[in-house]
Amino acid sequence: MLHNFAGNVEMYGVLDAIASGPIDARTSENSTMVGVGMSMEGIEQNPIVYDLMSEMAFQHNKVDAKAWIDQYSGRRYGRSVPSIQDAWNILYHTLYNCTDGAYDKNRDVIVAFPDVDPSFISIPPEAFQPNENPVAGRAVLKEITDSFDQPHLWYSTSEVIHALDIFIASGDELSESNAYRYDLVDLTRQALAKYANQLFLKVIEAYQFNDAIGLARHSQKFLGLVEDMDTLLACHDGFLLGPWLESAKKLAQDEEQEKQFEWNARTQITMWFDNTKEEASLLRDYGNKYWSGLLRDYYGPRAAIYFKYLTQSLEWGSEFRLKDWRREWIKLTNDWQNSRKEFPVKSSGNALNTSRWLFDKYLGSSAENIQSLHGAATEIVI
Repeated sequence: MLHNFAGNVEMYGVLDAIASGPIDARTSENSTMVGVGMSMEGIEQNPIVYDLMSEMAFQHNKVDAKAWIDQYSGRRYGRSVPSIQDAWNILYHTLYNCTDGAYDKNRDVIVAFPDVDPSFISIPPEAFQPNENPVAGRAVLKEITDSFDQPHLWYSTSEVIHALDIFIASGDELSESNAYRYDLVDLTRQALAKYANQLFLKVIEAYQFNDAIGLARHSQKFLGLVEDMDTLLACHDGFLLGPWLESAKKLAQDEEQEKQFEWNARTQITMWFDNTKEEASLLRDYGNKYWSGLLRDYYGPRAAIYFKYLTQSLEWGSEFRLKDWRREWIKLTNDWQNSRKEFPVKSSGNALNTSRWLFDKYLGSSAENIQSLHGAATEIVI
């Protein structure tokens, strides 16, 4: 099973295929199969996927994925709560039912910010409609470019938000479970990340309509969301930047080696190293992560630079200065890679309270934030 690239953080999988694929392969005509294996580039995400795949090595028959899911939350959290079973069934049919044939490589705007002239991004009419259409909210480029990878969206975001609502409502019964808190933070992050993708399109729409007030409002909301998500991720040890950097430094035998190992760790999750002063690496953001510390210290400041150049373009009545944006972004990256700033290695904050707060602020009850993104938009042609 090749499930994940670079350890990107994204709730994704095809549980039905895992529950049947190994058995189909073993029992197929002329099969030479002798075992099952996993060859992902990163494993510390999507526990449910690896739980089921590991179990398939001991199964002689196909697994009823629905029945398996019904028992999963009880095993994982230490107690059975019917409402959580309902939530996991929603996730089974949405996040973990990717049937579009695409491998998932997380290109959410926050963690893989577009390096492209904003005039090349079109806003399709359905971009801000409620996401019953799996492709709703995707930006479309007006000409072919390798600088903007469309975020992968294969499910109804409204259904996932409903599942998150159930997760939060069940929190008083389950918040003592570390596994529940991990899943709660991850699911809240997933919902907010897709909201951020839509919010970015509103920034671009405002820019293309020469709406300086709208540009300022939506860009500040985007940056505030990044800060809030960093606070959320800080609530669980599984979403921290600090352990990644400290584990690299602990391998060193002297101070010079420690600096090199930390630089390596920082570079791998940001720009890599084949960049110039004006051209980003082709592998930029390949190893992106939703980790507390990384959002507030790097992803947020990077987006702020891009928004600054959008604002200046409108104020000065000039074209977007793409090369200047790249120079400043790359300098930010190089400075961050060389930094020795330390980050927490232990979580802080209450996962349930923080998730509930962010749900109410951005997602809850068809929140004004979502409704404001649902206004019809016409495709912009320049």
